[in-house]
Amino acid sequence: MRSALVLLAVSLAACGGPTGSPLGSPAVTVPLAAVNIKFDPERLTVPAGVTFAIDFDNRDATPHNVVISGPGVNQTSETFTGPAKRTYLFGALAAGTYTFICAVHPEMKGTIETVPAAAATQ
Repeated sequence: MRSALVLLAVSLAACGGPTGSPLGSPAVTVPLAAVNIKFDPERLTVPAGVTFAIDFDNRDATPHNVVISGPGVNQTSETFTGPAKRTYLFGALAAGTYTFICAVHPEMKGTIETVPAAAATQ
């Protein structure tokens, strides 16, 4: 049982959440793909202050992940080789603009804008 709890904590951390901290259900889920060593789309919009998910579609035969960073923020998802799909759960971000990259291919970049929940769209 203890090893199952440790595995759960590690899984949550890999999905962008703080270790041992339940993130709950996402307020919104946005699609993101890796295609030809580029993100598509390169700009995402999510609500500020709430947990969100990224449905990540790695269409390349190389490993990719999603790392969100900004002032005081560094959330990293697991890396996996495609073609395959994963859903990543990320912790709430304050209103603002953040960068996301692939740690394996730092030239893969995008922007996440967090806005008040009523204004959030893809």
